[in-house]
Amino acid sequence: MQQRIMIVEDERIVALDLKNSLTHLGYEVVGMASRGSDAIQLAGSLQPDMILMDINLEDEMDGTEAASTIFQRWQLPVIFLTAYAEEKSLERAEASLPYGYLLKPFDLRELKATLQMALARRRTELNLRQTEQRLRLAMQAAALGLWEWDMERDILHLSGNDPLVRLFPDGHCQGIEQFTRLLLLPSQQQLRKALRGNGAFNLTLGYLRPQGDLAWIDLYADYRDLGDGRKGMIGVFLDVTERCRREELLRQANVVFDTAAEGIIIMDEQQQIISVNPAFTRLTGFSRDEVLGQSPDRFMQTRRQGDSQYPWHTLGRKNPVWHGEMSCLRRDGQPFTAWQHVSIVYGQGRKTTHYVIAFSDISAMRHVEAQLNHLAYHDALTGLGNRNLIQERLGIELQTARINHHSLGLLFLDLDGFKLINDTLGHSAGDELLKVLACRLQGIIRSTDIVARLGGDEFLILVPRLTHPQELEVLSDKILNTIRLPLMLCSDPVTISASIGISIFPNDGTTPEALLQAADSAMYEAKSQGRNRCLLYSPDMARRSLDKLKLEQGLSQAIQRQELELFFQPIIALHSGQLCGVEALLRWHHGERGLMTPDKFIPIAEESDLIDRLGRWVMRTACQQGQHWLQAGFPLTRLAVNVSVRELRASDYIEQLQGILDETGFPPERLELEVTESIMQQVDQSLTLFSRLKQLGVMIAIDDFGTGFSSLSLLKSLPIDRIKIDRSFVQPLPHDRHSCELCRTILTLAHNLDLTVTAEGIEQEEQYHFLQQLGCEDGQGYLFSKPQPAANMTDQWDRRIHGSPVYPKV
Repeated sequence: MQQRIMIVEDERIVALDLKNSLTHLGYEVVGMASRGSDAIQLAGSLQPDMILMDINLEDEMDGTEAASTIFQRWQLPVIFLTAYAEEKSLERAEASLPYGYLLKPFDLRELKATLQMALARRRTELNLRQTEQRLRLAMQAAALGLWEWDMERDILHLSGNDPLVRLFPDGHCQGIEQFTRLLLLPSQQQLRKALRGNGAFNLTLGYLRPQGDLAWIDLYADYRDLGDGRKGMIGVFLDVTERCRREELLRQANVVFDTAAEGIIIMDEQQQIISVNPAFTRLTGFSRDEVLGQSPDRFMQTRRQGDSQYPWHTLGRKNPVWHGEMSCLRRDGQPFTAWQHVSIVYGQGRKTTHYVIAFSDISAMRHVEAQLNHLAYHDALTGLGNRNLIQERLGIELQTARINHHSLGLLFLDLDGFKLINDTLGHSAGDELLKVLACRLQGIIRSTDIVARLGGDEFLILVPRLTHPQELEVLSDKILNTIRLPLMLCSDPVTISASIGISIFPNDGTTPEALLQAADSAMYEAKSQGRNRCLLYSPDMARRSLDKLKLEQGLSQAIQRQELELFFQPIIALHSGQLCGVEALLRWHHGERGLMTPDKFIPIAEESDLIDRLGRWVMRTACQQGQHWLQAGFPLTRLAVNVSVRELRASDYIEQLQGILDETGFPPERLELEVTESIMQQVDQSLTLFSRLKQLGVMIAIDDFGTGFSSLSLLKSLPIDRIKIDRSFVQPLPHDRHSCELCRTILTLAHNLDLTVTAEGIEQEEQYHFLQQLGCEDGQGYLFSKPQPAANMTDQWDRRIHGSPVYPKV
């Protein structure tokens, strides 16, 4: 291919002669111009391989200026032609970076040689330019930056599109140390150490971007001769921030994989194991090498004949995750229950590449659940079924009896004199007795019968199928004879008896409640007839209901007959032994039954409408007596009155109480209302009620604390002043460890909530001293005084006036 030459010469004859010479040498002359401006325009349109240009043109623009413009615009090579070799002309020509000079006149050989050398240089430069362009494109495609350090002048230049370049003006950095200080401290140390060496290095360096986020680069650099005897380094760098982040996430995942408490199995797309973590080995006993290449369901899952495929085999795009409970095997063959989570890992194109199984051993949890379920249906002391179990089974067996038209029997057993054994030998002995008797009962009944402990010393025996009622009497006699056998308690032989009531389906009832009530009535009848016997239920046992009705009717007339009286029990400050208040306690002087305590008739009053009338009488009488004592000069600081939940739930109770206080003149701040824990169940209503009571100025105490079902957290929500520890917690003190801890806990809780505490049922000095040491403020009980009529309180008030303690008595 001919080389294309353009001629710029203002002398036409010289230009034509030069054209002929070039044509003779095999070149193609593509254009000719005589002026500089024309030469620039022609060069731009023709883009020749070489331009022969006369320096001195008859134009405003000489050849050197035209050549400079052409080179700046298109980098086209120029060889100058001149008949003069003045120094100034040559200097101007040199500034335009020419490819050579020809002094006129020149011969053909000079022209040929000059053109050959200039064109060879041109080809080399074009090749180098293409190479540089390809390198630049490659660096751009690879997102590489160029890193050049002139060691002699300590100038660092960065180029490329990386954000790191933009941290320096035009990519110029004033010395290697400025660049180094930009890096994180560990990276600074890495780079300084590498620069002290004599060879190439490849480092991963970190730095903070202006936004504050962490970035990383890979820098590869090597020593090079920069020319002119200057030494330096040239390298490339690549932003690897995303790779470093992924590597960090991978390291974190690796730590999780190695340290997770859950066993982790990674499988390929064929469900073959390719990796397991240490927890897998710990949970199953299988080592990594033993399971690689296997499927988990071939060695780990328990499988019965005929079972279908395991859940994760059915995973797909619609169901990429499965979790559930599986029964698994350890290496030693021991089964365990595992909670498994199975996931699909997708690659490009949503193609399944791996499966991941994470599992945990929940055998302990299932064991605890089984234990809790057992406790829900079994008595913790004896191991027998409890009320829940017997009620559930009774309902099931009744349904079966109806369908199959057969009879069913229920025995209600209550021990005779068990409380006496508890009180004399202690609760531990009582518990041991119950366990022994439970074993005896289980040994007597048939395998189809069910025995359960209702609580305390009460037991139920369910006989699901009867042929004759006499079977139950025979069974009851065997039970009574077995119970009467002596047993050793506290190294002493003890004999105990029982009373048994019997009810039969369908004669005595068709529901669990009716059968239980009938058996209970028969049991009480057996006790009333002398104990140590069994009785079948009969309708005449309804007499008890009649007695209850008579009691209710008598109570409704007790107020008019003036059979009710308030007794008062002193409340003692335990730190001083002095009287600090009294509690009003109701007594009924029954014409036939004598003096009756509230536990005998208050439940009946609460079941009827009598409790409201009774409550108003108690509150009015107590306030009248309190005001009488105050007017007599007795220092009554606290008058405690029990109020039932039913009274408090009356819509006008606050108004009733306000009316009584106004009527009697008793100061509300000296009145303390004692309520049971059951009132606390409905928090919002209780908060409203208690707040209104506090507005009246009265104090509020929670009676029999610890025996109800309230949440302790409610104490902090309600405006309560005091809690009273139930006597059932006080009586075992200080010998029963559990009671001691309960009392200590109640006192700590109360004091942390700024509540004061009164202990009920203090009957022994050691109980008094123990509670005193715990910091209990007040107490009451037979140790100090039994409840007594108001008239008998004079001595107590006199001792209080003179500052003498009620206890110890002096």
